[in-house]
Amino acid sequence: MLLAARQDGSAGAHEALERLCTRYWPSIYGFLRRRGWGAPDAEDLTQEFFAGLLHENAFVRADPTRGRFRNFLLGALQRFLAGQHRRNGARKRAGGKLVLALDFAAVEECYLNEADPGLTPEEVFDRRWAATVLEAAYADLELEFRAAGQTERFAELRRFLSIDATDADYDAIAVRLALKPKAVSAAVCRLRERYRELVRRTVLATVSGPEEIDPEFRELFR
Repeated sequence: MLLAARQDGSAGAHEALERLCTRYWPSIYGFLRRRGWGAPDAEDLTQEFFAGLLHENAFVRADPTRGRFRNFLLGALQRFLAGQHRRNGARKRAGGKLVLALDFAAVEECYLNEADPGLTPEEVFDRRWAATVLEAAYADLELEFRAAGQTERFAELRRFLSIDATDADYDAIAVRLALKPKAVSAAVCRLRERYRELVRRTVLATVSGPEEIDPEFRELFR
């Protein structure tokens, strides 16, 4: 997706960039809130920032040797903020229209309920980005199980993405799914492996190539 976003002027480039922005915009909004902007101004700034980014196909100008979308987006936001002048305490969205359909209410609620971690806005930005990567990979994993007609199996196994299973867990699930305990154990292993693959795939969509996955992964989950 990141490479597609660099295809100068193409419709595919714009769509790829829009998909990335739609997925990761909560990190931008959270950064603005941590920097002290109130919710209404943070909403307007987020929309205005993405309006310029998408209108100018800004990613084409990004340095290909610094190909992480996370770094590009935060740097672009900081330049955007440095060049802005507040107008009567409010900002106008480009053309008076929404650029992306964003659920600000839900993200604001998450922001208000989030304990203050004592981190800088930049560190919180990275933390929210990492959470988005995991959430996106989880959503893709759930979708795969649903497409395979295995919604019940996913519901039984998903908690083992974050906790270890015991023999008693395997026995109980085996009864409910009409499987042998060893088959449940194997299914949990496959679930975890597939989730790791999807996490890496999600990260790949934000970097310039496979060689950037591990460095980006280490930075996000250190």
